[in-house]
Amino acid sequence: MGDRRVAIVTGAAGGGMGRSIALTLARDGFDVIVNTRQNAEAARAVCEAVATFGVAGAPVVADVASPDGCRQLVAECLARFGRVDACVIGSPGAGWHPDPPDRLNPDDAIADSLAELSPVFALVPLVLPSMSERRWGRIVAITMNPRLPSPSHSYNVAKAARTRAVLSMADFAWKQGVTVNVVAPGPVDPLGDVSQAMRHARNGPRDQNRQPIGPQDIAEGVAFLCSENGRYITGAELPYTFGGPAGA
Repeated sequence: MGDRRVAIVTGAAGGGMGRSIALTLARDGFDVIVNTRQNAEAARAVCEAVATFGVAGAPVVADVASPDGCRQLVAECLARFGRVDACVIGSPGAGWHPDPPDRLNPDDAIADSLAELSPVFALVPLVLPSMSERRWGRIVAITMNPRLPSPSHSYNVAKAARTRAVLSMADFAWKQGVTVNVVAPGPVDPLGDVSQAMRHARNGPRDQNRQPIGPQDIAEGVAFLCSENGRYITGAELPYTFGGPAGA
């Protein structure tokens, strides 16, 4: 604690990208708020793994789909660490409603977009002012590679809406010393358990040529954007493309 940077990672207690992002930021020296909507036990396990990197982790159960949950999340981060330097907005997001456009359920389609947009619109106003005061901050959202659309029309639209909502803030935030970027993968299979995620985060020789793409690959991109090396990158959409020579 003390002078260490502090990151909030939403949806960080499951087996997917959020957990790997939390562990990778811890590896790179961030104290980490491990957010979960309801799985406190899993969040505590991730925090125990975070601590093995010599930094602090704190679990926060809060639903970032609601403004009240976002306020709770940021308030608990400030109470625990006194600052927010990076905010990674991942899960939860849109549901899975694979109806084609001619058979859309409008309630489901609207709910998908709300689920993607609500955390952005609720969290950014809470974290950006203090980042601006320090002239240092990182906001990263997880969306979807538009070149790899899912079979669900409303899911694709919701992810695109999140992308535009986040990137449209980049110019304003840049004037405050804050970068705003989007990481846009396609579907990524989860990892088995915390120990496997930790091993990947340590990025030892046995894991540097891992196949196929997984949560750690996404986490490395987020970590770069949150680092000092990423300080001049803002308003960017970082896509992950599957197949081709790397996956052959």
